Amino acid sequence: MRKKSITVLTQRRNKVKDMNLIELEKIEKALRADEITYEEAGEKIYGSTTKPWQTEYWKKKRKELIKETCEQCDSTKQPMVLQHMWQPPTYKNRVRKIYAAFLENEKIKDNIPAVNDSEIQSYLDQFTDLKEACPSCQMRSLSKRKTMKPTYRCVKCNHEFDEPKMVPYHPKLGVAPSFEQVKQGMANRRLQDYIWEVYGDEIKKRAILKGIEDHKRYMSMEDTKTFCKRCAFLWDKKRKKVCDVCKDTLIPIEMHACYKCQKDGHPGVL
Repeated sequence: MRKKSITVLTQRRNKVKDMNLIELEKIEKALRADEITYEEAGEKIYGSTTKPWQTEYWKKKRKELIKETCEQCDSTKQPMVLQHMWQPPTYKNRVRKIYAAFLENEKIKDNIPAVNDSEIQSYLDQFTDLKEACPSCQMRSLSKRKTMKPTYRCVKCNHEFDEPKMVPYHPKLGVAPSFEQVKQGMANRRLQDYIWEVYGDEIKKRAILKGIEDHKRYMSMEDTKTFCKRCAFLWDKKRKKVCDVCKDTLIPIEMHACYKCQKDGHPGVL
């Protein structure tokens, strides 16, 4: 059994090792034609621990693009690295963005589910305890003072008062929300469930397709520059670079020139 699982894992890694732009386009075409599912497409692309830069395609492409001089500081000290100036978003972030578009579209169509008053009241009936809270923000973050007046101060909003407000409370759910808050919350949850039930597969399919587009762009290395190791470290870890003008002073990567060079007439921001 273990020998079989090792064989399957090796085959999976070999598939990814041979992954190139042509293979990605084949997967994209098959997914758009519904010849494979989004799960199968995702497995082909992301189902291995082998990284893109470990593939033969990547190594060959790198040799074509890498230069002898750092494009940041003009250093010629080897070795040089290919620095990616753009990184693809994660699959989860793509899903969130596409889901948000579907959610907004349903709100525009006014497809917000109705919630009965009896359902709201049934939820609020769970809040049977009474607890002290701030009269202003109704939070229970109170600080009682022994000598100063007023006696209480709210840690949350800094409101000062002598008598706290008694609010409905549930040991697990906390302070009771308002009727409208419960109504809105229930409607939003039902709308979310509706979107995932009706459009869930479409959302994930679109996320995979967008992921393929991003993956092709990343593998094409069109967003790369040649950096020395020092500049790559500063960019990735410190979010800094050398001034584009004097090639000396360190500045945030969003800037173009250091303050001294700006005084000489160079713009400060990209």
